[in-house]
Amino acid sequence: MVTLNFEFRRTLLLSLFLSLILLLPISSSSAHGNLFIMIDPSHGGSDRGVQLSDDVSEKDVTLAIALMIQKELSSMQSLRVQLTRNSDRAMSIQEREQLVRKTAPDLFISLHINAGFGKKASGFEIYFPGFRGQKQNETGDSSVILKDMERNKYLNDSVRLAYILQKNLEQVFPRKGRGLREASMPVLDGVAKPSLVIELGFASSPEDRKKLMDKDIQSAIAKAIGRSIGELF
Repeated sequence: MVTLNFEFRRTLLLSLFLSLILLLPISSSSAHGNLFIMIDPSHGGSDRGVQLSDDVSEKDVTLAIALMIQKELSSMQSLRVQLTRNSDRAMSIQEREQLVRKTAPDLFISLHINAGFGKKASGFEIYFPGFRGQKQNETGDSSVILKDMERNKYLNDSVRLAYILQKNLEQVFPRKGRGLREASMPVLDGVAKPSLVIELGFASSPEDRKKLMDKDIQSAIAKAIGRSIGELF
């Protein structure tokens, strides 16, 4: 009898877990069955984000793509799409957090552009809120258990969308996916909603920089994200 090594067992269990997640239905908290999607173009106003050229910065590219996503999804009557900002204006993390709490979207996606790690670092990354940050319920309180179950459902939905997005963005950036990553999201602290952060590429990479400033590539990114949201729901 051959003993499976630890890494193989872990990979097998993770694959099984993700397969089960992909089979689960996603729930909607919106009235009348309409799904409310919030797209967050990062930075804005005096907060330019990373610089792609003398005239173009992260705030410009994320806003352009967010507006394209909104237009892309406008034909789907079952979805309602709102941007955290639809113009070049400053918006703090606290303001974004308050907006999320007030409007309670069914899905939140934040768009960013990466930088650093030298000119050779390139490709897109997708972050989902972490499972590790959850506190264990040692009291057996049923209300806490129900809240944990609800939070796990949202986390599962986030992972499902992350895998769908990775597949569709690979069609725009072949072999450029840098994988899915688990991370906390300050703007969503304490808010149990399916959510993702997408780092669309590296401003420090000449290749990525050129692509991200290309209007056709921006449109392809928006279509890939819009298609992914449609597949999820």
